[in-house]
Amino acid sequence: MPEPLIDVAPYYNQGLSWSQFVESAGEHAARMRSFYGAFDFDEEMLSFFNNRTPLQVIAIAEPWCPDVIQNVAVAARISDEVPGMELSIALRDKSPELMAEYATAGKNRIPVIAFFDMTFREMARWSGRCKKADAWIFQEVLKGTKDIMSLNGSQAATFNQEYDKRYRETYVWDTITEWQHLLEDQDY
Repeated sequence: MPEPLIDVAPYYNQGLSWSQFVESAGEHAARMRSFYGAFDFDEEMLSFFNNRTPLQVIAIAEPWCPDVIQNVAVAARISDEVPGMELSIALRDKSPELMAEYATAGKNRIPVIAFFDMTFREMARWSGRCKKADAWIFQEVLKGTKDIMSLNGSQAATFNQEYDKRYRETYVWDTITEWQHLLEDQDY
């Protein structure tokens, strides 16, 4: 994995904690809290992350994004349950240099979840949503015709309800599996 071209430590050190991020989330705070508390993680999954600690995790996020609401909540919950795993959240709009480092195919896709050791050697990076959620959204919902942000009104409400349901049932586990696979590819 290529090392970041910028020093990420200041972004980590100046980032928001999960509770600060939720407090600043306004109308999105309740959904964030619901995803934070929605899952029971088994000992095997928590041990996976515990065996890789200490881990410093940077999330690049904005509170209005549905993928952030779900995935950063899960990263925060795992971090809270795994001693030695710490999460810091950098706001995308206030961290353009950091976001440029983690742009995906030239797009500022959030959330970014990046895992580092204690010396800020990057262990893994992930962004957006899990591959299965992307497939559902682009093949079944959008059918390749528009951007997700173009959904509005009842269309957006129906999508959000179905996406939240799918995330709670399967996508959360697919996401965690993707994080684990990325971390497994590293030499420890």
